[in-house]
Amino acid sequence: MSKQHVLDKVDRKILNILQKDNQIATRVLAEKVHISQPTCLRRIRDMRQAGIISADVSMVDPFSLGYGMLAFLEVSLSNQSEESMFEFEQRMAKEEQVMQCYFVSGEYDYFVVVHVIDMDAYYQFVRKVISGSGNVKHFHSRFPMKCAKFSARIGFDEKPAEVAVRKPK
Repeated sequence: MSKQHVLDKVDRKILNILQKDNQIATRVLAEKVHISQPTCLRRIRDMRQAGIISADVSMVDPFSLGYGMLAFLEVSLSNQSEESMFEFEQRMAKEEQVMQCYFVSGEYDYFVVVHVIDMDAYYQFVRKVISGSGNVKHFHSRFPMKCAKFSARIGFDEKPAEVAVRKPK
C-alpha cells in the first residue's frame, strides 16, 4: 500500500517555481510564495525526504555538445522472464547513451531513447548493446526529424487547497 503526502497551495507553487529555476535563491522563492525563508527551506527539505523532489539537476542541450542524433528504439525480448527483463533494464541503466528506458504495453516490450553523436555511434551502440545482448528478439528504430516540444516539468494546479500525491516507493 502506498503512502500519501499532501501538497498544499504553497507546496505546489514552490514546485512550479523550482521546476522553472532550481537555482532561485531561497529568499526570493520565499518572497514569491509569501512565506518565511526558514519555512520555505523546511518545505523543500520535507518534499525531498518524501521523494517528491527526486533530484536537482541542470538540463544540458546534447545537440549543442555535438550529440546530433536521437533515436527511439522499440525492443522485443526473446525471453520475458522476470530475471531477463531485470537484466535488460540493468544493462540499459548502465549505458550512457540511453536517456530513457520504459517497459511498455503493446507489440514491443521496451521503448528506449538513445542520444549519440552520429549514425556510426548509433551503429556501434546497436551492435554492442542491443544485438550483442543475446536476448533481443527484434527492435525497430525511429529517428525524430524535429522536436515539437520537450519538457520535464510537471504542472501543478495551485487552486485547490490540498492535493494528495502518492509517495514514491
